[in-house]
Amino acid sequence: MARAKGALKKGAVINDTYTVQCLIGQGLFGEVYRVKHKYMGLQVLKLFKSSYVENTDLDMVTNEARILSGLTHNNVVRVFETNSFLGEEGKRFFITMGFVSGESLAQLLKREILLDIPVALSIQQALLRGLWEAHRQNPPIIHRDISPDNVLLSYAEDTPQALLSDFGLAQSVDQMSQIAGAAGKYLYFAPECFWGAYLPASDVFSAGIVLYRMITGVYPWDYDFSAMSESDTSRITVEVAKARNCYPKPPSLRNPKCSANLDRIVMRAIAKDLELRYRNAEEFLRDVRNEMGNVCDSAETLIALESLYD
Repeated sequence: MARAKGALKKGAVINDTYTVQCLIGQGLFGEVYRVKHKYMGLQVLKLFKSSYVENTDLDMVTNEARILSGLTHNNVVRVFETNSFLGEEGKRFFITMGFVSGESLAQLLKREILLDIPVALSIQQALLRGLWEAHRQNPPIIHRDISPDNVLLSYAEDTPQALLSDFGLAQSVDQMSQIAGAAGKYLYFAPECFWGAYLPASDVFSAGIVLYRMITGVYPWDYDFSAMSESDTSRITVEVAKARNCYPKPPSLRNPKCSANLDRIVMRAIAKDLELRYRNAEEFLRDVRNEMGNVCDSAETLIALESLYD
């Protein structure tokens, strides 16, 4: 398989500050590079696609980056800068973030399918700690795009640490636009998001889907996108709404290791009715933390986490 080529070459220097080391990957918004900052060490540089820039209010992106640069938490990937430079194809825009040495939760789930309960709860607790830091800001910062792709697992310490990434990027583009990978993103959207409403409880719903996937290996609802292209957002939206007319199966029916209390927590997080759902990450976090104490001690959790290195 041919290796993907990016717009930036290894060794290129951006704004006399960032030296490109390698292309990490490509996503909805553009290309992702590992770079070395002149003074601050390794960072990640996300180079925006022209299509993203054309459909985005860059002043809003810059303002969001300024706000997010003040969001410092152990479970949030730090945003440093939004800027531009003159490249071969004209003016290019980018954002820089903290570098995480590890993998995404999506990559882990692709390899493992489902996780041990202690591992899943530990990752979920970290995710919710970072999310609560955002939700408690005034005004609250809403992520809008929580999925396994945006949960990064750092293997730099003795035990893996989970960090929530890409705050701000999802807020700056119309979620209902014709974007690649719409089906994968829509599976995590709360019902109200399809109507343009984004609340802290909307992030809770998405985080609940992530937890459901970690402990069962599947989604709460069954979808059929086989006859659709990923850009056919209208049909995808209809399919998601149709599937969610059915009541989802509690996690314990798919994984008998899930307790009745864990069933209750997950089902509350993914409740379609806002009145029944956790209002924010703090409420969700409190119950997840209590469940961790009920189902596993710290030694068991540590052993399970260390297994991720194997």
